[in-house]
Amino acid sequence: MSESDLYTDYKICDALKTNEKCFRLHEYNKGNFNELFHEHVPKYRISTNNANEFMKTLVVHHSSYGDPEILSTYLNNRGKNPSFLQLGLWITEYPEPGVLRRFFSSGNLTAWYDEVITPSQFRVESKG
Repeated sequence: MSESDLYTDYKICDALKTNEKCFRLHEYNKGNFNELFHEHVPKYRISTNNANEFMKTLVVHHSSYGDPEILSTYLNNRGKNPSFLQLGLWITEYPEPGVLRRFFSSGNLTAWYDEVITPSQFRVESKG
């Protein structure tokens, strides 16, 4: 496996800077991905926990879930009534050198944020 195999190169934001997080939300609809949200914020303004909660909230906001289903996503798994609903799936990947991506996906909606975690590796021109 080469070093380039470690990176997905999927939907990289050309405007990403080392001091910010890039948030995006895409919806899959009949073979197409539609971008519903794309925003940059300074990294120091949002913690990792809040960034993760925001992504979950963004997906819920754009989903068809009603209030009872949303409540069910916050329940623990002790007991069966009302039942716990697993809202989505969390995935971590590296779209390019020096960048961490955190996904939250549910149904046809996928939210993610990118942040530069190793500035010395971020978009370094190769010599050759």
